Order: sequence, then structure tokens, then C-alpha cells
Amino acid sequence: MLSSIPLPHLLSPILLLTTSIFLVTSVFYLLFRCFYNLFLHPLRSYPGPLLWRISDLPFSYSVFRGTAAIRVAELHRQYGPELRTCPNRLSFTDPQAIKDVLAHVPGKPEFAKETMTLPPNGVASILAARKDNHARYRRLLAHAFSEKGLRDQESHILPHVNLLIDRLGEKAGVGESTDMTAWYNMVTFDVIGDLGFGESFHSLQNRSLHEWIPAIAGAVKFVHMTSVLRQQGLGFLERFFVPQVVHDMRRRNYSYAGDRLEQRMELGGARGDFWDRIIIKSVDDNKAGEGMSKPEMLSNAAVLVLGGSETSSTALSGATYFLLTNPAAKAKLTTEIRSTFKSSEDITLFSVSSLKYLLAVLEETMRLYPPVPTQTARITPPGGGIVGGKYLPEGTIIHPNHVAVQTSPQNFHAPHTFLPERWLDAAAAENDNKAAFAPFGLGTRNCIGRTLAYAEMRLILAKVLWHFDLEMDGGRMAGTGEWLEQLSWPIWERKAVWVRLRAVER
Repeated sequence: MLSSIPLPHLLSPILLLTTSIFLVTSVFYLLFRCFYNLFLHPLRSYPGPLLWRISDLPFSYSVFRGTAAIRVAELHRQYGPELRTCPNRLSFTDPQAIKDVLAHVPGKPEFAKETMTLPPNGVASILAARKDNHARYRRLLAHAFSEKGLRDQESHILPHVNLLIDRLGEKAGVGESTDMTAWYNMVTFDVIGDLGFGESFHSLQNRSLHEWIPAIAGAVKFVHMTSVLRQQGLGFLERFFVPQVVHDMRRRNYSYAGDRLEQRMELGGARGDFWDRIIIKSVDDNKAGEGMSKPEMLSNAAVLVLGGSETSSTALSGATYFLLTNPAAKAKLTTEIRSTFKSSEDITLFSVSSLKYLLAVLEETMRLYPPVPTQTARITPPGGGIVGGKYLPEGTIIHPNHVAVQTSPQNFHAPHTFLPERWLDAAAAENDNKAAFAPFGLGTRNCIGRTLAYAEMRLILAKVLWHFDLEMDGGRMAGTGEWLEQLSWPIWERKAVWVRLRAVER
């Protein structure tokens, strides 16, 4: 007599049964996934923390919080050169394994980049473009980053570096300590403004960071936070978990890029900077297909500002920190610079290439403190691939981590010691594997701005140390913790380097 039973009383047992079946099934599925990931998965033999091998969540959480670069390096020291950071994700410190993933080999399919959040206009920049677009972008930019391109651009670079010296002289004149991290950011940002948009951002002139600088960092942070959520199928939670200020900075970043791009387009294509060839090849909105469309220009404009300012200023901040905490290295470099040049005018973008110890200081800095601590993850192609001498099935994710590779005791002796001599003296580098040093990446997708970055960093640091004696302001540095313990998304959220300057009398 079901019809005589009240409906709520009839539904209660059915609802209870359905809920119980759902819960039991869910628990069974989770247990099976844990069992599969630990004992049946193709990557089961790779070591790593138990929870990281079971689930994506621990690694994804560390990426979201900005701690992944350092945490993975720590885990490599515990588990060795091969590390399983997720059920289907690996990290390696063996240089050959990194080369297998990143280097271009004719006839070998590319390890594609892991999908990331696209710019607001939906068009991938050179950082995430598919293979054919990436090659086109590099062809358009190649001349600007060549040695000849640098010679053409030197007149746009030197005035900003000289203005930096003037501004630091003001600080030295009144005996104030100052944050060198901020000054390096200002000068490299002004330089990239001149090279990329036909006009400086006037940070040095105004003695303050342009508001685009934090917007750039916010845009990068947005990309990595949202990519984590989307990879976990949680993109709908972006508005709740990604701070509103990060959303706002991303929008400002592309707004600034759009405004500056329009200004640069009005100058035409014969200025001697990054955009000359692009503008010439992109007439009629790139109908010929050899240049860039306006949306492509916008996406790449934002990236050029990021790559041309943040990375160089990061390395300069790190070099200053290491020199001030290693007095013998600072004295040796200062002597090299001041004994080589009789006047400040002799220090040019190309004359600094003779300073061997300066290059060693910069390379040792980037070994310990790579400007970009991790690269975008790569995915094994259809049919899989050989990495580190082992076959990996297609779809396996490999996440290169420069911090882990370049501070691994398997690759460098005294891996956490600042030792520029390892780049000059064969005896000092007897147990070092220089192939592990690749802060600008490898293969066809390596950093196109490498030559400019080296020249700019050498010039700036040489000028600073020729003009000033530097001393760490211990009082202002106290309480900030270990300087190298910084968050990254994936560029570092840098700490200040407080310095007292004394102008050298000649």
C-alpha cells in the first residue's frame, strides 16, 4: 500500500540510500586513484613525498602560494636528481634530462609548453605561442637583440645609466641609505621603455617607480595563479581565490601596454629599436603574414617590458647582495673595474665585455639566484619521449626548475656558496658541471634577450662600482629574514637591498 505512505517518509530511505551509494563510490574512487598513482601509474618508480605522488594538490598549492621553486629544490636535495612532484609531473636536476626536454633536435617532435592563461585579448605572446607563430615572432625580433642591434641601441641605453649614477650620487651626497633593488628596477624599466616604445617611463627622472612596474608583476602572478586553478578544473573560483588587486594589476598592465604601443606606432619604423622591423613588416594589419597583427603586438609588447626590465634588475639586485655579503669578491671586482677604465665615459655597452671577473660575478649570481626560477612546464609529445635515458609516456609533464638544477650538489661543489672563481679557474670548478647552468633556457625557445641582458647588466654594475663604494645597511636589512627566501610567480617577489653609497673621489 505505497499510496498510503506519506511522500516524505517514502523519500527519506531513497535519499539516504542514494547519498550512501554516492559517498561509498566517491571514497572507493579516491582510494583506487591513490592506489593507482602509487602502485600502477607509469611514473610509480620516481621518488617523491607520498602526498605529492598521490595528488596534484600539494604541488599546485605551492605554485599558487609562490613557494614551489624553493620547495622543489629542497625536495631534490632529499630525494635526488629525479623527483615526482605530482602523479603525472616530474622534475629533474640532471642537465641531460633538461636538454632532452628543451633542446631542439631536427626530426624530433617538440615538447610542447603546458597550457597557461592567455592574455586578456586571447592571443598568445612569444612565451606561449605555438611553434610556427613563435618562430615568426623570433624572426621579427632577432635583429633588435643581435650585436649590431645593440650597437644601434646604445645611444638609447647610456643616457639612462648615466642618469642612474646621478640619482645615486644624490643619495651619496646626503648620506642616505637607499634600496638598490628599486633603482635597478627604475633604470632597466626606463631603458626598455625607450627601446620598446620610443620614450622612457621617466622613473629615474621622477625618482620613483612607475606604476606599470607592480602591474607587470601582478599580471604574471595572475597568470600562474589562474593557471593552477584552471588545471584543477576550478577556474570558476578565480574571483574568490585570486586577490582583486591582482586582477586589477593585470588589467592595468595591458592597458599601459596598449597605450604605449599606439604611441610607438605613430613614430613609424625607422627609430633603431625593437619595433622597427615589426612595424615595417606589419603594414595593413599584417595582410602579408610576415609581421604581427595588432593583438599580437599588444601581447608581445607586455612581454617585452617584462623580459627587458624585471629579469635584468633581478640579477643586478642579486649581484649587489652577494657582493656586499662577500667582501673579497666585491674588492676583486671593484679593482678590476677601476683599473680598467680611466674615466666613466670609457665604460660603454661594449667596453665592459673585457671584464672577466664581472661576467663571473653575474653568472655566479644567476646560478644561485636565477632571474626566472622556473620555466613553463613541457609535455611529452604523442608517442612519448626519452628523458634522462628513460622512456616517458605521452602526456607526462616535466617542469624545469633552475633553482633545483643550479644548486644541486650533483652539479656544483659548494652549491650554495657564492664563488665567482668557479667560472674562471679550472681548479675551482673541478667538480662543477657547467652544462647545468642555463638561466636563459635552452633550445629554440630560450630567452631572445640574453645578449641585451648581459650587456646591460655589465654596463650598469660597472658604472655603479666605478663611481661608488657600497656598504650594506645592516640596520635596515635586519628583520627581513634570509634574503634569498623569496616567493615567485614565477618571477621573484624581490626584497630590498639597502645600501649606503660613498662617491669615489678622483
